Amino acid sequence: MAAVLRLGVGERGVTEIMAISEHVGALCAGAAALRLEPDIPERPGPAAARIAPPKAAAECLDEIASWARGELGLDCAPDFWRMLAHQPRFLRATWDKDRLVLGAGRLDERAKLCIAFAVAAARQCPYWIACYTEVLRRRAAIDDAALVELTASVMHYLSFNTIAHGMMLGPGHEEMTAAAYESD
Repeated sequence: MAAVLRLGVGERGVTEIMAISEHVGALCAGAAALRLEPDIPERPGPAAARIAPPKAAAECLDEIASWARGELGLDCAPDFWRMLAHQPRFLRATWDKDRLVLGAGRLDERAKLCIAFAVAAARQCPYWIACYTEVLRRRAAIDDAALVELTASVMHYLSFNTIAHGMMLGPGHEEMTAAAYESD
């Protein structure tokens, strides 16, 4: 946390990063639990996602399909969202949270998409790695070199976290506050 505060995003930016991490981690867990294979951009998902969802989910699925056309090049909502449509209220709540968490705030959308990709990579979730890779390429103009650099950063910091955790190291900054890291 202290290292993130040093980036100058302040407490609000750190809160947004934590929200992205929690949200994408939950999406990864959901995709893994549903055993969904990536369908971004052309691979079809499991047959279970093709079962017609309840009519109560139609409006939200239409919003998601519209987003998926522009961001992923798909002609329908991705399998993850179609699976959630079998619980329309949960679909709506999850989609609204996705738009809120990944929309521009203190951090721009590009930074948030990079964080989302990093969390999906750390969680080793092929479904969301494929999704965020495609969105990064289309929306944020991330090329192969930048994607490798982003992946290298994920690998680097995961190894640091693993080592610190294994050595049971504390942060050493218990008395410091976020204000100590705010940039001028």
